[in-house]
Amino acid sequence: METSTRIRIMLIVPMLDQGGLERICALTAQLLKTKYEVHLVVFNTEGMIYDVSGVHLIDLHLGAVPGKFGKIINVYKRVAQVKKLKKELDIQISYSFGQTANMVNVLSKYHDITWAGIRGYGALDNHRQMQFVCKRADRMVSCTKVMEQEIGRSYPVKNSATLYNPCNLDEINVLSREKIDEKIEAFLQKTGPTIVSMGRAHDVKGFWHLIKAVKLVKNKVPHVKLMIIGDGDYSAYQKLAQELGIAEQVLFTGVQMNPFALLAKADVYALTSDSEGFPNALIEAMAVGLPCVSVNCKTGPAEILQNDYQQCDAQDKVYHADYGILTPVFYGGKNLDASMISQEEEIFAGELAELLLDQELMASYRNKALYRANQFGVDAYVKEIDRLITQELE
Repeated sequence: METSTRIRIMLIVPMLDQGGLERICALTAQLLKTKYEVHLVVFNTEGMIYDVSGVHLIDLHLGAVPGKFGKIINVYKRVAQVKKLKKELDIQISYSFGQTANMVNVLSKYHDITWAGIRGYGALDNHRQMQFVCKRADRMVSCTKVMEQEIGRSYPVKNSATLYNPCNLDEINVLSREKIDEKIEAFLQKTGPTIVSMGRAHDVKGFWHLIKAVKLVKNKVPHVKLMIIGDGDYSAYQKLAQELGIAEQVLFTGVQMNPFALLAKADVYALTSDSEGFPNALIEAMAVGLPCVSVNCKTGPAEILQNDYQQCDAQDKVYHADYGILTPVFYGGKNLDASMISQEEEIFAGELAELLLDQELMASYRNKALYRANQFGVDAYVKEIDRLITQELE
Protein backbone atom coordinates (compact mmCIF):
# COMPACT_ATOMS: atom_id res chain seq x y z
CA MET A 1 0.00 0.00 0.00
CA GLU A 2 1.08 3.62 -0.54
CA THR A 3 2.60 5.15 2.58
CA SER A 4 3.13 8.67 3.81
CA THR A 5 6.49 10.40 3.43
CA ARG A 6 6.25 11.34 7.11
CA ILE A 7 7.72 9.05 9.74
CA ARG A 8 5.08 6.51 10.76
CA ILE A 9 4.61 5.99 14.48
CA MET A 10 2.25 3.68 16.34
CA LEU A 11 1.28 4.39 19.94
CA ILE A 12 -0.21 1.46 21.88
CA VAL A 13 -2.22 1.69 25.10
CA PRO A 14 -4.81 -0.62 26.73
CA MET A 15 -7.46 2.03 27.44
CA LEU A 16 -8.04 5.78 27.55
CA ASP A 17 -10.50 5.86 30.43
CA GLN A 18 -8.56 7.60 33.22
CA GLY A 19 -5.17 7.70 34.85
CA GLY A 20 -1.75 9.23 34.26
CA LEU A 21 -0.47 6.63 31.79
CA GLU A 22 -3.53 7.02 29.58
CA ARG A 23 -3.40 10.81 29.74
CA ILE A 24 0.25 10.88 28.70
CA CYS A 25 -0.41 8.57 25.75
CA ALA A 26 -3.30 10.74 24.52
CA LEU A 27 -1.23 13.90 24.93
CA THR A 28 1.72 12.31 23.12
CA ALA A 29 -0.54 11.50 20.18
CA GLN A 30 -1.78 15.09 20.03
CA LEU A 31 1.72 16.54 20.26
CA LEU A 32 3.22 14.31 17.55
CA LYS A 33 0.39 14.31 15.00
CA THR A 34 1.44 17.55 13.27
CA LYS A 35 4.96 16.34 12.47
CA TYR A 36 4.53 12.56 12.25
CA GLU A 37 1.97 10.12 10.90
CA VAL A 38 0.53 8.85 14.17
CA HIS A 39 -1.65 5.77 14.63
CA LEU A 40 -3.08 5.27 18.11
CA VAL A 41 -4.00 1.66 18.92
CA VAL A 42 -6.27 1.11 21.92
CA PHE A 43 -7.31 -2.33 23.11
CA ASN A 44 -10.72 -1.01 24.14
CA THR A 45 -12.04 2.57 23.89
CA GLU A 46 -15.01 2.02 26.21
CA GLY A 47 -15.20 4.84 28.76
CA MET A 48 -12.63 6.95 26.87
CA ILE A 49 -12.36 10.46 28.34
CA TYR A 50 -9.18 11.83 26.76
CA ASP A 51 -9.18 14.00 23.64
CA VAL A 52 -7.58 12.28 20.65
CA SER A 53 -9.39 14.24 17.95
CA GLY A 54 -7.43 14.47 14.72
CA VAL A 55 -5.48 11.30 15.53
CA HIS A 56 -6.00 8.04 13.62
CA LEU A 57 -7.59 5.99 16.40
CA ILE A 58 -7.78 2.20 16.07
CA ASP A 59 -10.01 0.34 18.54
CA LEU A 60 -9.20 -3.38 18.71
CA HIS A 61 -12.36 -4.10 20.75
CA LEU A 62 -10.29 -6.45 22.87
CA GLY A 63 -10.74 -5.26 26.42
CA ALA A 64 -9.84 -7.18 29.56
CA VAL A 65 -11.48 -10.59 30.04
CA PRO A 66 -11.74 -12.85 33.12
CA GLY A 67 -9.94 -16.14 33.61
CA LYS A 68 -6.35 -17.20 32.93
CA PHE A 69 -7.20 -19.00 29.69
CA GLY A 70 -9.27 -16.07 28.46
CA LYS A 71 -6.41 -13.67 29.14
CA ILE A 72 -3.95 -15.82 27.17
CA ILE A 73 -6.30 -15.98 24.18
CA ASN A 74 -6.82 -12.23 24.42
CA VAL A 75 -3.08 -11.58 24.25
CA TYR A 76 -2.79 -13.74 21.12
CA LYS A 77 -5.65 -11.85 19.48
CA ARG A 78 -4.14 -8.48 20.34
CA VAL A 79 -0.71 -9.50 19.06
CA ALA A 80 -2.15 -10.81 15.79
CA GLN A 81 -4.14 -7.65 15.13
CA VAL A 82 -1.32 -5.28 16.05
CA LYS A 83 1.22 -7.17 13.93
CA LYS A 84 -1.18 -7.01 10.98
CA LEU A 85 -1.58 -3.26 11.49
CA LYS A 86 2.17 -2.73 11.72
CA LYS A 87 2.60 -4.52 8.40
CA GLU A 88 -0.28 -2.74 6.63
CA LEU A 89 0.68 0.73 7.90
CA ASP A 90 4.42 0.13 7.45
CA ILE A 91 5.10 1.36 10.97
CA GLN A 92 8.65 2.53 11.67
CA ILE A 93 8.50 3.07 15.43
CA SER A 94 5.97 1.57 17.83
CA TYR A 95 5.80 3.03 21.33
CA SER A 96 3.74 1.24 23.98
CA PHE A 97 2.62 2.54 27.36
CA GLY A 98 2.67 0.16 30.33
CA GLN A 99 3.49 -3.53 30.58
CA THR A 100 0.16 -4.80 29.22
CA ALA A 101 0.79 -2.89 26.00
CA ASN A 102 4.54 -3.59 26.07
CA MET A 103 3.98 -7.35 25.91
CA VAL A 104 1.82 -6.94 22.82
CA ASN A 105 4.28 -4.51 21.25
CA VAL A 106 7.36 -6.73 21.52
CA LEU A 107 5.45 -9.88 20.51
CA SER A 108 4.01 -8.17 17.43
CA LYS A 109 7.35 -6.81 16.17
CA TYR A 110 7.53 -6.73 12.37
CA HIS A 111 10.06 -4.35 10.80
CA ASP A 112 9.38 -1.66 13.38
CA ILE A 113 11.61 -0.32 16.15
CA THR A 114 9.89 -1.11 19.44
CA TRP A 115 9.88 1.26 22.41
CA ALA A 116 8.53 -0.18 25.66
CA GLY A 117 7.41 2.46 28.13
CA ILE A 118 7.62 1.72 31.85
CA ARG A 119 5.35 4.22 33.57
CA GLY A 120 5.15 2.84 37.10
CA TYR A 121 7.77 1.63 39.56
CA GLY A 122 5.54 -1.31 40.45
CA ALA A 123 6.29 -2.84 37.03
CA LEU A 124 9.76 -3.73 38.31
CA ASP A 125 8.22 -6.11 40.84
CA ASN A 126 7.28 -8.55 38.06
CA HIS A 127 10.77 -9.84 37.30
CA ARG A 128 9.79 -12.41 34.66
CA GLN A 129 7.71 -9.93 32.70
CA MET A 130 10.42 -7.27 32.89
CA GLN A 131 13.03 -9.80 31.74
CA PHE A 132 10.83 -10.80 28.80
CA VAL A 133 10.11 -7.24 27.66
CA CYS A 134 13.63 -5.85 28.19
CA LYS A 135 15.19 -8.70 26.22
CA ARG A 136 12.96 -8.03 23.20
CA ALA A 137 12.35 -4.27 23.13
CA ASP A 138 14.68 -2.13 21.04
CA ARG A 139 14.50 0.63 23.63
CA MET A 140 13.21 0.78 27.19
CA VAL A 141 11.67 4.16 27.94
CA SER A 142 11.43 5.14 31.59
CA CYS A 143 9.74 8.19 33.08
CA THR A 144 12.45 8.90 35.68
CA LYS A 145 16.24 8.70 35.74
CA VAL A 146 16.20 6.49 38.84
CA MET A 147 13.94 3.99 37.11
CA GLU A 148 16.11 3.96 33.97
CA GLN A 149 19.19 3.29 36.10
CA GLU A 150 17.54 0.47 38.06
CA ILE A 151 16.25 -1.23 34.91
CA GLY A 152 19.69 -0.94 33.30
CA ARG A 153 21.33 -2.57 36.32
CA SER A 154 18.84 -5.43 36.59
CA TYR A 155 17.80 -6.39 33.06
CA PRO A 156 19.27 -7.08 29.58
CA VAL A 157 18.50 -3.69 28.03
CA LYS A 158 19.58 -2.93 24.44
CA ASN A 159 18.99 0.83 24.63
CA SER A 160 17.28 3.07 27.16
CA ALA A 161 16.03 6.62 27.62
CA THR A 162 14.15 8.77 30.10
CA LEU A 163 11.15 10.74 28.92
CA TYR A 164 9.68 12.82 31.72
CA ASN A 165 5.92 12.95 31.40
CA PRO A 166 4.88 16.26 29.83
CA CYS A 167 2.58 18.79 31.41
CA ASN A 168 0.33 20.73 29.03
CA LEU A 169 0.53 24.01 30.91
CA ASP A 170 -1.55 26.07 28.49
CA GLU A 171 -4.42 23.59 28.61
CA ILE A 172 -4.24 23.30 32.40
CA ASN A 173 -4.26 27.09 32.73
CA VAL A 174 -7.48 27.31 30.71
CA LEU A 175 -9.20 24.36 32.39
CA SER A 176 -8.28 25.55 35.88
CA ARG A 177 -10.57 28.56 35.41
CA GLU A 178 -13.71 26.58 34.59
CA LYS A 179 -16.68 26.34 36.95
CA ILE A 180 -16.96 23.35 39.23
CA ASP A 181 -19.82 21.29 40.62
CA GLU A 182 -21.95 23.22 43.13
CA LYS A 183 -21.65 20.58 45.86
CA ILE A 184 -17.88 20.53 45.54
CA GLU A 185 -17.82 24.33 45.51
CA ALA A 186 -19.89 24.41 48.70
CA PHE A 187 -17.42 22.06 50.41
CA LEU A 188 -14.45 24.17 49.36
CA GLN A 189 -16.15 27.36 50.53
CA LYS A 190 -16.29 26.09 54.10
CA THR A 191 -13.93 27.81 56.53
CA GLY A 192 -10.39 26.48 56.48
CA PRO A 193 -7.67 25.48 54.02
CA THR A 194 -8.02 22.50 51.69
CA ILE A 195 -5.47 19.73 51.24
CA VAL A 196 -5.98 17.87 47.96
CA SER A 197 -4.73 14.60 46.49
CA MET A 198 -5.56 12.80 43.28
CA GLY A 199 -5.58 9.17 42.13
CA ARG A 200 -7.52 5.95 41.84
CA ALA A 201 -8.71 4.21 45.01
CA HIS A 202 -5.77 1.83 44.78
CA ASP A 203 -3.73 0.70 47.76
CA VAL A 204 -0.51 1.96 46.15
CA LYS A 205 -1.78 5.54 46.59
CA GLY A 206 -1.75 5.13 50.38
CA PHE A 207 -4.76 7.35 51.02
CA TRP A 208 -5.22 5.90 54.52
CA HIS A 209 -1.92 7.56 55.44
CA LEU A 210 -3.26 10.90 54.24
CA ILE A 211 -6.58 10.60 56.07
CA LYS A 212 -4.80 9.76 59.33
CA ALA A 213 -2.38 12.65 58.77
CA VAL A 214 -5.26 15.09 58.26
CA LYS A 215 -6.71 13.98 61.59
CA LEU A 216 -3.42 15.08 63.19
CA VAL A 217 -3.26 18.31 61.19
CA LYS A 218 -6.71 19.15 62.57
CA ASN A 219 -5.15 19.50 66.04
CA LYS A 220 -3.18 22.52 64.81
CA VAL A 221 -5.43 23.69 61.94
CA PRO A 222 -8.95 22.98 63.27
CA HIS A 223 -10.89 23.73 60.09
CA VAL A 224 -8.60 21.91 57.65
CA LYS A 225 -10.35 19.99 54.84
CA LEU A 226 -9.28 17.11 52.62
CA MET A 227 -10.43 16.53 49.04
CA ILE A 228 -9.51 13.33 47.19
CA ILE A 229 -10.11 13.29 43.43
CA GLY A 230 -10.32 9.95 41.63
CA ASP A 231 -12.39 6.93 40.70
CA GLY A 232 -12.95 3.75 42.65
CA ASP A 233 -14.48 2.40 45.83
CA TYR A 234 -13.61 4.75 48.67
CA SER A 235 -16.04 3.23 51.19
CA ALA A 236 -13.24 1.90 53.41
CA TYR A 237 -11.65 5.35 53.49
CA GLN A 238 -15.00 7.00 54.22
CA LYS A 239 -15.38 4.63 57.18
CA LEU A 240 -11.87 5.49 58.37
CA ALA A 241 -12.67 9.21 58.21
CA GLN A 242 -15.81 8.59 60.26
CA GLU A 243 -13.90 6.62 62.90
CA LEU A 244 -11.35 9.43 63.10
CA GLY A 245 -14.13 12.00 63.54
CA ILE A 246 -13.32 13.97 60.40
CA ALA A 247 -15.95 12.68 57.96
CA GLU A 248 -17.46 16.16 57.54
CA GLN A 249 -14.06 17.52 56.57
CA VAL A 250 -13.25 14.91 53.92
CA LEU A 251 -14.70 14.86 50.39
CA PHE A 252 -14.30 12.11 47.79
CA THR A 253 -15.23 13.67 44.45
CA GLY A 254 -15.03 10.60 42.23
CA VAL A 255 -13.45 10.80 38.78
CA GLN A 256 -13.53 14.30 37.26
CA MET A 257 -13.37 15.23 33.58
CA ASN A 258 -11.60 18.43 34.64
CA PRO A 259 -9.66 17.93 37.88
CA PHE A 260 -7.63 21.10 37.31
CA ALA A 261 -10.50 23.41 38.25
CA LEU A 262 -10.69 21.58 41.58
CA LEU A 263 -6.93 21.60 42.13
CA ALA A 264 -6.85 25.35 41.54
CA LYS A 265 -9.23 25.94 44.44
CA ALA A 266 -7.19 23.95 46.97
CA ASP A 267 -4.29 25.18 49.10
CA VAL A 268 -1.78 22.32 49.34
CA TYR A 269 -1.20 19.12 47.37
CA ALA A 270 -0.31 15.92 49.25
CA LEU A 271 1.16 12.70 47.84
CA THR A 272 1.26 9.58 50.05
CA SER A 273 1.98 6.79 47.53
CA ASP A 274 3.97 3.66 48.30
CA SER A 275 5.49 3.98 44.82
CA GLU A 276 5.04 5.97 41.63
CA GLY A 277 6.42 6.00 38.14
CA PHE A 278 6.40 9.68 37.42
CA PRO A 279 3.61 11.29 39.49
CA ASN A 280 1.78 13.34 36.87
CA ALA A 281 -0.66 14.64 39.45
CA LEU A 282 2.20 16.23 41.39
CA ILE A 283 3.31 18.25 38.37
CA GLU A 284 -0.30 19.11 37.49
CA ALA A 285 -0.85 20.43 41.00
CA MET A 286 2.32 22.51 40.74
CA ALA A 287 1.08 23.85 37.39
CA VAL A 288 -1.83 25.55 39.18
CA GLY A 289 0.50 26.88 41.87
CA LEU A 290 -0.03 24.41 44.69
CA PRO A 291 2.74 23.96 47.27
CA CYS A 292 3.42 20.24 47.65
CA VAL A 293 4.20 17.83 50.45
CA SER A 294 5.17 14.39 49.16
CA VAL A 295 6.47 11.17 50.60
CA ASN A 296 9.93 10.46 49.15
CA CYS A 297 8.86 7.21 47.48
CA LYS A 298 10.34 5.60 44.39
CA THR A 299 10.25 7.09 41.86
CA GLY A 300 9.62 10.65 40.75
CA PRO A 301 8.90 12.94 43.71
CA ALA A 302 12.56 13.69 44.44
CA GLU A 303 13.36 14.24 40.75
CA ILE A 304 10.47 16.71 40.53
CA LEU A 305 10.96 18.57 43.81
CA GLN A 306 14.78 18.81 43.85
CA ASN A 307 17.17 19.95 41.11
CA ASP A 308 19.79 17.39 42.11
CA TYR A 309 17.57 14.53 43.26
CA GLN A 310 20.57 12.57 44.55
CA GLN A 311 20.82 15.10 47.37
CA CYS A 312 17.51 13.71 48.67
CA ASP A 313 18.34 10.02 48.51
CA ALA A 314 17.68 9.17 52.18
CA GLN A 315 14.13 7.88 52.47
CA ASP A 316 13.96 8.35 56.24
CA LYS A 317 14.55 12.12 56.36
CA VAL A 318 12.58 15.32 55.81
CA TYR A 319 13.85 17.55 53.03
CA HIS A 320 12.69 21.10 52.44
CA ALA A 321 13.67 20.65 48.81
CA ASP A 322 14.02 23.21 46.03
CA TYR A 323 10.39 23.01 44.93
CA GLY A 324 8.49 21.23 47.71
CA ILE A 325 8.72 19.15 50.86
CA LEU A 326 9.78 15.48 50.94
CA THR A 327 9.02 13.25 53.93
CA PRO A 328 10.07 9.71 54.97
CA VAL A 329 8.49 6.76 53.18
CA PHE A 330 5.67 4.87 54.88
CA TYR A 331 6.27 1.30 56.03
CA GLY A 332 3.92 -1.63 56.48
CA GLY A 333 0.89 -2.58 54.47
CA LYS A 334 -2.59 -1.12 54.35
CA ASN A 335 -3.77 -0.20 57.84
CA LEU A 336 -7.31 1.07 58.33
CA ASP A 337 -7.14 0.90 62.12
CA ALA A 338 -8.04 4.43 63.25
CA SER A 339 -6.22 3.93 66.56
CA MET A 340 -2.88 3.17 64.91
CA ILE A 341 -0.89 6.12 63.58
CA SER A 342 2.72 5.61 62.54
CA GLN A 343 5.69 7.88 63.17
CA GLU A 344 5.92 8.58 59.44
CA GLU A 345 2.27 9.66 59.36
CA GLU A 346 2.98 11.99 62.29
CA ILE A 347 5.94 13.49 60.43
CA PHE A 348 3.86 13.93 57.27
CA ALA A 349 1.11 15.64 59.27
CA GLY A 350 3.64 17.89 60.95
CA GLU A 351 5.01 19.11 57.62
CA LEU A 352 1.49 19.73 56.28
CA ALA A 353 0.54 21.73 59.37
CA GLU A 354 3.78 23.72 59.34
CA LEU A 355 3.24 24.64 55.70
CA LEU A 356 -0.41 25.63 56.17
CA LEU A 357 0.48 27.85 59.13
CA ASP A 358 3.44 29.57 57.45
CA GLN A 359 2.10 31.93 54.79
CA GLU A 360 5.59 33.03 53.77
CA LEU A 361 6.64 29.43 53.15
CA MET A 362 3.36 28.79 51.30
CA ALA A 363 3.96 31.77 49.00
CA SER A 364 7.56 30.73 48.36
CA TYR A 365 6.67 27.16 47.39
CA ARG A 366 3.71 28.38 45.35
CA ASN A 367 6.00 30.47 43.15
CA LYS A 368 8.59 27.71 42.96
CA ALA A 369 5.93 25.17 41.98
CA LEU A 370 4.84 27.26 39.00
CA TYR A 371 8.45 27.73 37.90
CA ARG A 372 9.24 24.03 38.18
CA ALA A 373 6.10 22.92 36.33
CA ASN A 374 7.22 24.97 33.33
CA GLN A 375 10.37 22.87 33.11
CA PHE A 376 8.21 19.81 32.45
CA GLY A 377 6.26 21.45 29.64
CA VAL A 378 5.37 19.87 26.33
CA ASP A 379 8.14 21.60 24.35
CA ALA A 380 10.91 19.82 26.26
CA TYR A 381 9.07 16.49 25.88
CA VAL A 382 8.61 16.81 22.12
CA LYS A 383 12.19 17.95 21.64
CA GLU A 384 13.49 14.83 23.38
CA ILE A 385 11.20 12.51 21.40
CA ASP A 386 12.34 14.18 18.17
CA ARG A 387 15.95 13.58 19.17
CA LEU A 388 15.33 9.90 19.93
CA ILE A 389 13.41 9.31 16.69
CA THR A 390 16.19 10.92 14.65
CA GLN A 391 18.75 8.78 16.47
CA GLU A 392 16.77 5.59 15.81
CA LEU A 393 16.32 6.18 12.09
CA GLU A 394 19.79 7.47 11.21
